[in-house]
Amino acid sequence: MQGAESEHHLNPLRYRFFSTLLALVLAWMGPGAAHAQFKFDRANYTSLADPGSGATIPAGTRITLRNWQQYRTFMPMGFVAAYSQRYGFKIGDDPKYTINVGPTVSIPMFKRLQENTEQHAGQARLVPTATGGYTMEGYVAGVPFPKPSGRLMAYQLLYNVWSNYFPMISYIKGSYMAIDRYRDQSYEQIDVDQWRLSHRSDAGFPINPSYGAGLMQSSRFFISAPEQEKYTTELSLLPDDPKMVQEIYMFAPALRRSVRLSSAARCAPILGSDFNQDDNSDGVFFQPPNFKVTLLGTKLVLAMMHGDAKHWYGGDLPGGEMLFDRDGLPGWPNSSVGKWELRQVYILDVVPLPVISDYCYGHKVIFVDKETFVQLYLDDYDSAGTLFKGQLIWHTPLRVDDTESYIIRGHDPETIIDWKNVHATTSLPDAAPEVNGFNHRDISNQPEVYALPGGLANIMK
Repeated sequence: MQGAESEHHLNPLRYRFFSTLLALVLAWMGPGAAHAQFKFDRANYTSLADPGSGATIPAGTRITLRNWQQYRTFMPMGFVAAYSQRYGFKIGDDPKYTINVGPTVSIPMFKRLQENTEQHAGQARLVPTATGGYTMEGYVAGVPFPKPSGRLMAYQLLYNVWSNYFPMISYIKGSYMAIDRYRDQSYEQIDVDQWRLSHRSDAGFPINPSYGAGLMQSSRFFISAPEQEKYTTELSLLPDDPKMVQEIYMFAPALRRSVRLSSAARCAPILGSDFNQDDNSDGVFFQPPNFKVTLLGTKLVLAMMHGDAKHWYGGDLPGGEMLFDRDGLPGWPNSSVGKWELRQVYILDVVPLPVISDYCYGHKVIFVDKETFVQLYLDDYDSAGTLFKGQLIWHTPLRVDDTESYIIRGHDPETIIDWKNVHATTSLPDAAPEVNGFNHRDISNQPEVYALPGGLANIMK
């Protein structure tokens, strides 16, 4: 019939309408609906550049959106996701996203850490557990496995990371900024006090003080702004026995008392952020015996290890977007923040064992700096193997005593990207962390009180 549309041929105007409608629906559903999301594939890691292959990136190289694929074999999947343009957060072609490559600079152990590592070498050992994993026994101080090797090398590396250097006391005046798919931002000002409670390597202090018996680390997060959330505080305790479950306490201002949270809530968010409890301390605040660990290789990866202190702090404060991005890829360091360098890394694939089969991640792929054993990046996949989150961590050496500096996990700028839900949280210190003898804060200097649950009773008094 004349004027009617055939079954197979749409009117051009109607075609354009449905095409536009489809595009809007896909945009509303999120980037994963329009593009295939990345799945876990060992080859994405085993194919990265080998240290002995001769592959390198010369100092002076500038990496941008236009040429990044030439250097893909030096990047974690978090970078690849951002450059690929498949996700809601992405790296753009603005010069601020440029990776300026500099020379690789060594970061040797400071004296006391080196002494403890040498003195107690060979005392730590791995012991099988009923969960199918391994626990560590006999650890005293320093790096437990300074020369990892053999059949259990992957587990040795994980424990080097898990027990890595952490200062006796530290304070970070920091913040969380949450950013959603529409780039709406919400801000929390947070005072972070942290303590190493045993197995310490700080000169002039005992390795195992009596008040820290049974505990490795304590982290206290106090919200000081906005006003409606002020005084909310979380205290997380990491036992020094890897088999023990972490303890989490929350002070609720409305109740004027603290409550102990379920120790099973490992995937619960920290103070409403994109970080969950096991993401604390740069992603290793978990029970190692509950995981199978596989070494995917020793590779060369781009990292920022010597950020410029003049442009390093205040990324979440007004004007901080000039230092760390809030638009394309939240938390990405501006090209003025520091030079990048090639680092040798161990890549660990950490997979939950059946004892925690309902765990939030199916794979935690951790990039571990070979020289310092600190985490550089984490690619987190869900139980179906789809890229879920990514932790991007930027480092610079911090003063640990009057003359020496070192990389300290959990003390530098980082961002966690929720690729699936297009949400991110940046954690960017407002000022240089106050570590050990440089700390003049009353709370920090009373770990026997404030590092433990009883100290929460002093809030609002």
